[in-house]
Amino acid sequence: MARRRSGCVLMLAALPASWCILWVGSSVYEGAGTLGMEGLIAFALLLLSVASGAVIFAVVRRRRLDAAAARRWLEKERAMVRESVDMVLDPALTPEETLEIVDGHIRPPLRHTDRYVVVTDLSAPSQVLMNRARKAVTTVNTAEVKRQHLLDDVANDLILPQQLWEIARILRAQTHLRQEQRKARQGVVTPELRAVLEPQQAALERSIAAVTARVSGLERYAYRVQEADAALRAREALANNDKYRDLLAQTDDEQGMRELNAQSKALETTLARSVRDAVEAGQTLSR
Repeated sequence: MARRRSGCVLMLAALPASWCILWVGSSVYEGAGTLGMEGLIAFALLLLSVASGAVIFAVVRRRRLDAAAARRWLEKERAMVRESVDMVLDPALTPEETLEIVDGHIRPPLRHTDRYVVVTDLSAPSQVLMNRARKAVTTVNTAEVKRQHLLDDVANDLILPQQLWEIARILRAQTHLRQEQRKARQGVVTPELRAVLEPQQAALERSIAAVTARVSGLERYAYRVQEADAALRAREALANNDKYRDLLAQTDDEQGMRELNAQSKALETTLARSVRDAVEAGQTLSR
């Protein structure tokens, strides 16, 4: 519709130029005796080329403006999708495939529906587990010990996104199976139907327990990372010990000096152990 309107505008804009060409041509025709027919034709062609060039310039400029406006609109729509649609993506997606998924929520059809999970489509218990898992991963990714590369970068950068994606896929399957179980139990439940549904329900519950344990493993890893962060902050606070040593020296408190020095050595050991425990907890995620 916008292109059709712009084409009409250009046609209307060309009318005055055409009228000017005809008016000048008629005026020149009256003096054709002095210019000659060849001069008249050359002058008319010159005017026509100028008018055509102006129309072409206007068309190209309008198309560029339309393309820029379309790009701005698309980027705005993509930002809205990213903000409003809570998705867990397959970490193996390419940037192009990720854009196709986002664009599918702007202009159907949806693309790569097996490569992402919409969190709001999950059941309420599954959403709780998904949010717990993502909170644990966020805790690890924002930790100071990670920023200083004291943890296993492979576990954080590769294994954690894969863990989230696997958990999301399992939770989506569980959500669908819950819906099937609920639908099958509507109405009268006969002994024959119960004999079919009860083993299925038991398998679903075992799966729920397994994914819950996986989420708990992520949370344990996040807690270990928080402990390592606390030990790191304590080591940074040791920089103030010199002030306290000076204070104790002024009061000749040798016992206090020995305690500060002992605490410094013990803290270094604690930090090393906390980081080692966090790394080991992260390594267990890939087993």
